Amino acid sequence: MANLCITTACNQYCSYCFAHKARQASPSFMNPELFGKALDFLIRSGIDQARLLGGEPTLHPDFVRFAETALHRGLRLLVFSNGLMPETTLRWLEEAPERSVTALINVTPDASRKQRETLARLGRRATLGFNIHTPAFQPEFLLELIRRHGSLPSIRFGLAHPCIDASNVYLHPKHYAAVGSRLAAFSAEARASGVELQFDCGFVPCMFPSGSLDTLGPSATDLGLRCSPVPDLLPDGRFVSCFPLSELHQETLRDQDTAAELRHRFDSALAGRRALGVFRECASCELHAADRCLGGCLAAASQRLRPAIRAPAEAARSQTPRWVLPYIDQPISFWERLEDEFASHIRQIYFPMPGGVAGSGRPHQPDSQLETFLRECSLPRAVLINPIVLPQPVDEIAPAVIDSLERLVGEFGVACATVSNLLLAARIRERLPDLPLTASTLLDIAHPNQVRMLNGFFDTLVPSSRIMRDLAALKELRAAFRGRICLIANEACLPGCPCRTQHFYEMNSCGARSRSLCADLLERMPWMRLTGAWVLPQHLHLFGEVCDLWKLSGRVTLQDPEDYFRVSGSYIRGRGLMPHSIGGGPASVLEPIEITEEFYSRTLYCGRRCHDCRICEEYYAEMTLRS
Repeated sequence: MANLCITTACNQYCSYCFAHKARQASPSFMNPELFGKALDFLIRSGIDQARLLGGEPTLHPDFVRFAETALHRGLRLLVFSNGLMPETTLRWLEEAPERSVTALINVTPDASRKQRETLARLGRRATLGFNIHTPAFQPEFLLELIRRHGSLPSIRFGLAHPCIDASNVYLHPKHYAAVGSRLAAFSAEARASGVELQFDCGFVPCMFPSGSLDTLGPSATDLGLRCSPVPDLLPDGRFVSCFPLSELHQETLRDQDTAAELRHRFDSALAGRRALGVFRECASCELHAADRCLGGCLAAASQRLRPAIRAPAEAARSQTPRWVLPYIDQPISFWERLEDEFASHIRQIYFPMPGGVAGSGRPHQPDSQLETFLRECSLPRAVLINPIVLPQPVDEIAPAVIDSLERLVGEFGVACATVSNLLLAARIRERLPDLPLTASTLLDIAHPNQVRMLNGFFDTLVPSSRIMRDLAALKELRAAFRGRICLIANEACLPGCPCRTQHFYEMNSCGARSRSLCADLLERMPWMRLTGAWVLPQHLHLFGEVCDLWKLSGRVTLQDPEDYFRVSGSYIRGRGLMPHSIGGGPASVLEPIEITEEFYSRTLYCGRRCHDCRICEEYYAEMTLRS
């Protein structure tokens, strides 16, 4: 057995995903030449099935061509999918030969309308998969999906394993017994419905109640023995033994390699960890000693060594993409250049929701290239549903917004949404429970009491600009919010500006007629520009305790491609800029004023007492004289 990961692109963002580490440094799409070599590898290894993984493999632009090539060479096809696939691919799959092509559709209890449609159209060309990442799972809905849509009568259960650095959500072995009991009870109901249960790697016999293994079906006969190198081929020709262990050892595809030879090399590289088991009791287990159980997932077992194998937390964070960048209307070559230079640093590219369904907090921007960007750009994308106020009551506008959002997720792989309305976020969460949501800065969250209203609806919070330069307030939010904190680096708004709400409303509603409403104020007191909600690249380190992600504004100010690269590159690489050159909008500092770290650090702890403090006023006067 071997798997071909043909793309890193994915239109889901699952918190338990253990493949993201292996995919981060890979090209987005496997090229046809490598795919041909991969099929050669399968055939000379005596493997008669091409198993296509991702990401979401059906997002590969050559998916149909690859699939037809595999069938032409006499291979059966198994496609691991979340069911959110492009229409052209779905149409091909529903017409493919039923005995030669199967789609394994991983679903959740809140399977979306698009996933259900996929199951209905594929019928017996589809089988169901379910990943267990919590002991409180309820698998009964899977039987209903099979009955309703005519899928193959089998369910493949997998455990959410940890990456080696435990950077994902995973099922802890302490919950294995609860999962085993739940599956043993469910097996009777499945058997009565004529549905066979299948078990992926990592399950161990001792997690099931005594005497229950015989009731689980044929797939349970070798429970405990499925932790061996698969292996998985990544889009750049690297093999990993499996995704959770991808950081421990890798091999390169060579012309004469077979799967058996690769498995031997991986086994040798990982042999030192084979004595481990997921439980301390594995050391004295008779099944383990007799090689009748391998001790469960090697990545889960390795967590017992975490103090020795894990990098410091800060180093691990530094390897995670941390930048959220704005969409500007540029051809795909622009985004390919951006990916070439900064892909490992980019968390998302955010863009306004198309079609006028909901505003994005800014005037309408050029979007002639947006369709191409959505179809061809392989960087992760996030959509803005970000008006200062909704033009209709939430219950009236929510259906259209969510329908549009489902299309963006299912057809284009959009991985996140930024929302400026709490009630709308609740409606989205009901329909799309696995879609990560970001609380917009327009929600104006500045106090821990407000955070209580957000928990459960939002995964990421962009705090109010009023506290961007107040480290004490940011630390309080950091402690109160369960998710990630994202700060806008080059936002220029004045803290607590009384014109802000009207300004955003006019920008969102009046388009080109909108203007800066604080211009008169800043003409009288220009020193207030120093109090704006901005941070320079050279001062990012001052926010290390309170920030998980950084975001750049600039849909209006960074539309020139070279400016975009200059500013983005400076922030990503920590190269110094002056405040007039950060692309921060009309409230930015306009003069080339040097901002020393001593001065900037002082403003982070001043408590924003501008009414009885003259530090910024005096600093501005001194620096403008120098410039």
